[in-house]
Amino acid sequence: MVYQFKPGSHIKVNPQVAGEVCEELAAKDSLTAKNLVDVSRPENAPLHDEFEWDDSIAAEQYREVQARHIIRCIIKVEDNQKPVRSFFNIEVRSPEYKHIDVILTSEDDTAKLLKTALSELQAFRRKYNRLTQLNPVFMAIDQIALDMTGT
Repeated sequence: MVYQFKPGSHIKVNPQVAGEVCEELAAKDSLTAKNLVDVSRPENAPLHDEFEWDDSIAAEQYREVQARHIIRCIIKVEDNQKPVRSFFNIEVRSPEYKHIDVILTSEDDTAKLLKTALSELQAFRRKYNRLTQLNPVFMAIDQIALDMTGT
């Protein structure tokens, strides 16, 4: 089995090593986030350096994860319309979120959000490509990509 990380992953450890550690956990115990952290605690563990072990730093980073979750969970509800997500991060390397109404007033920001949406659709396709029951969805994703890129 050959392992790689998804494009854009910021993980320094060799993906083959990470995959083998996860495979071993799945085979002998169970692969959970908690179990992966636990086997990575020893300083000589292959994935040890991928985790923040300073509790004060880790706690602050976790609060930021929680804050991003809160931001992503806020929806807006308008009369007789389906609820929609309110805030999006449209810049890959930026921590800033923008309100959907602000995004839709800018052609450039709307294009960025559409590009992000297509990227997420393609990731969905890669994730579930073995489920042939989803072929109609995959064909729709292909059509959207074709319409957006013109190729």
